[in-house]
Amino acid sequence: MLVLARKVGEKIILNDNIEIIVLDSNQNTVRIGVNAPKNVSVYREELYKEIKNANIISNNVSTNSMCQLHELIKERKNTFTSSNYDELTNKLHHE
Repeated sequence: MLVLARKVGEKIILNDNIEIIVLDSNQNTVRIGVNAPKNVSVYREELYKEIKNANIISNNVSTNSMCQLHELIKERKNTFTSSNYDELTNKLHHE
């Protein structure tokens, strides 16, 4: 980990296109500003963790949905005309 000391008004540059500037400092808090391109996501850690957890939960829902779809297709196998039915449904079930 790189540790830097900065005074109010001083900057840190990341990857030529992200600028971090110290705006204010007191005993318990440092206020910083971040200038980054629109395609770069910048989050507070606690918000990032919430987003990450929500994505994990939504992935589990998607996996469950895929298993339900697999069962539905299996039930309707008689109307399915593809010659590689088993290959397709096994792929769905294992993803």
